Amino acid sequence: MAIHPDVSDTEDSDESDTEDSDESDNDESIRNKKQYSMYLDEELQEELDDIFKKFNARRKLNDEPHVEKNRHFHQGLIEAALLDADWEDYVERRFEKTSE
Repeated sequence: MAIHPDVSDTEDSDESDTEDSDESDNDESIRNKKQYSMYLDEELQEELDDIFKKFNARRKLNDEPHVEKNRHFHQGLIEAALLDADWEDYVERRFEKTSE
């Protein structure tokens, strides 16, 4: 699955997108990924950024390595959403909400 959402961080980048990455891992290199832009409501962007920061804060407290936003977090989140059997219901509700 080659999903690489491009959701820009508007405020503090505090190491959220970049961390020393292993360029020798060609399968995970950003050069081998296709950019995929997503247009999200500001509220959803803020919630997504907040969840990402809290996720990494918990990892830091547990002495676990930092997760990169695009390389790990967005990919994992999208994959999890696609595996959810109810994803179509979420899309339908969103459509109905914005069609009013």
